[in-house]
Amino acid sequence: MYIVTMKTHQFKHDFLDKLRGMDVFEQLMDLLPDVAFYVKDSKSRFVMSNRRHCEVCHAGSELEVIGKTDHDFFPQDRADLYVERDRQIMTSGIPTINVVSPAPEEEGSNHLIIGSKFPLKDRNGKIIGVAGIHRAVDDMRAAPQSYGPFSRAVQYIHENYAESINTRKIAKMVGMSHRQFNRRFRRFFNTSLCQYLMRVRVNAACRLITETDHSVTEIAGEVGFYDQSHFSRTFTRLMGLSPLKYRKRHIPDSSGV
Repeated sequence: MYIVTMKTHQFKHDFLDKLRGMDVFEQLMDLLPDVAFYVKDSKSRFVMSNRRHCEVCHAGSELEVIGKTDHDFFPQDRADLYVERDRQIMTSGIPTINVVSPAPEEEGSNHLIIGSKFPLKDRNGKIIGVAGIHRAVDDMRAAPQSYGPFSRAVQYIHENYAESINTRKIAKMVGMSHRQFNRRFRRFFNTSLCQYLMRVRVNAACRLITETDHSVTEIAGEVGFYDQSHFSRTFTRLMGLSPLKYRKRHIPDSSGV
């Protein structure tokens, strides 16, 4: 079996070594309408960017993206998160699969993306960058058929995040047992339903913090938290700073209530 595997890999590598370049693969990536693909170097500078990723960056072409970083296109909090994950992957050499993150949009957006990143190595095995893809969670209806039921579950969570979410009810809604739903949800999103819900609630809180003068206690209740301390701890863990500091950063003249 080992010998057969080695021969298969050698056959693959021999063919790929004959290729003139990556142009054909780049063209194919541009044809994926809902998948953003990119490659970054060791300093998190973009080296490749397909058409969808250029759209996410609000860039007219790949030439406007190459050599720049997430900080040139996205809000600081989100750019910091993306770059930190690049650093973790390049340090550990371990890819991240189907990780749910805030979408690269304006601060306060409650949209999410699901993405994967892999370390890139040179011919000597040294890690020199990362390659990644992501797609909007809102586009789950375009996912493979085996993931179809999650479209309805995700829609329900986004429409009802401020209420008490019953996992058993959602599982029944999509025709799965409670145990089966939890297992498949974690496998696909690389997170539990509870953690996913916390991310949705915190994203909604970011919008309320920057767009209203509601107190932190009021916002906690509005997005589904019934304990301000729990809300503050969860917000700080996911966003890297407390709700009050987040408000002061984005509204410098706020009193921080």
